[in-house]
Amino acid sequence: MSLRDLDVVFVDLDASRALLEHEEASTPRLSPSDRLRVDRLSGDPVRQARWRASRIATRIVLERWAGRSVRGAEFEIAAGGRPSLGDGLPHFNVSHTASVALIAVCQMSPVGVDVECQRTLSMSSERRRRIVAAADDLASVGALNPESDVDVLRAWVRLEAIAKARGSGIGVLLTEEGVIGGANRSTRETEKPSLASAALDVAPPYIAAIAADTLPSAISVRRFPARVEALQDFLR
Repeated sequence: MSLRDLDVVFVDLDASRALLEHEEASTPRLSPSDRLRVDRLSGDPVRQARWRASRIATRIVLERWAGRSVRGAEFEIAAGGRPSLGDGLPHFNVSHTASVALIAVCQMSPVGVDVECQRTLSMSSERRRRIVAAADDLASVGALNPESDVDVLRAWVRLEAIAKARGSGIGVLLTEEGVIGGANRSTRETEKPSLASAALDVAPPYIAAIAADTLPSAISVRRFPARVEALQDFLR
């Protein structure tokens, strides 16, 4: 896979919200189900505004790859929760936490991303150990310290990204790896999909990762603009 087949975009939802709302007002892209979801979040105005901004940004990034025909199109949702545009169109994935979102579009294969904000984790030592061990089993993440909140989050974003790329959902992956539902990793003879994964360089205090069938040796993360005049250059 080359860099031309992959696009990863980091969005500061609060900083870019005015631009995103301006774009949606001038060129509507949200689908009917998007707008319904926004309405259902009315009890939490901050979350509502950020989710709406994230979805507008996702659709703008997708349009760059798939064309205007995706404006207002409903996403197909697979059994594991992975969204798609349908057969023949680019694969994509989105993660958001607090006031940021991470969007990935891939021409070649399903892709998964996850972003988390550094924070203090309330988690048992055993659960920490299992998360780090699972990430090392699936992604060979190297020497991570289970007692370090940052390292546990580094392991966690790898697991989330892999689960999303697989389309299985994080619960299935955690069960297979013995993080939940049992004391040890499953000994069943299951063939695990072989996926590439990598850490992503995003703005502190955020930690992020990506997974797909294959990945470029170096992955750049673009930042979604906050000003109207910068958007056209971004979309080229």
